Amino acid sequence: MHCHLLWGVDDGAHTLQDSRDIISLLKARGFHGAYCTPHIISRYPSNTPSSLKARFRELLDSLPDRDFDLRLSAEYMLDENFERMITEEEPLSHDGTHLLVELPQFRLPNAWMDMLQLVLDRGFIPVLAHPERYGKIMPPEELAALSTRGIRFQGNIGSLFGLYGKTCQAVARQFRKENLYLWWGTDAHNASMLKKLRL
Repeated sequence: MHCHLLWGVDDGAHTLQDSRDIISLLKARGFHGAYCTPHIISRYPSNTPSSLKARFRELLDSLPDRDFDLRLSAEYMLDENFERMITEEEPLSHDGTHLLVELPQFRLPNAWMDMLQLVLDRGFIPVLAHPERYGKIMPPEELAALSTRGIRFQGNIGSLFGLYGKTCQAVARQFRKENLYLWWGTDAHNASMLKKLRL
């Protein structure tokens, strides 16, 4: 439900071959498809729903067969451009109902709760990407409390076995035990990272 295999648009796959390598590894590990969720964030100003749809079509057209179900969504950063990015064009949603969003990992942005409320006001359910990784900005109990406000969670598979550290692992396992996760994803940015995952 979350990976960065769409090439040349963010800090994920750099080339079309990189994208193909990630797809091959996912297939070898039993996956039947994946959502491409590139960053929509101020540091990648050219990433818009329109531009990402065009690149996604290029990816689909380049594949020799369609035995791997690829779909397009996005990971929206709650930053100074967030409101503009979800109002200028119809947001890239997994299913027309949920919107994947993320927080910076080292500081809470101003008015971040207002941004989440904006998502709700626009008729989407916010899905917070990898909340287990936000330990530097919010304690686990405050993060867990977001679930009572209509916010769902997407976890990183790597968090469960310590890829991001023991603290993150403990939070991920706690949230999993409490059934807070709606989705799981590899969050794979490249083939090397994917090879480290215990899938």
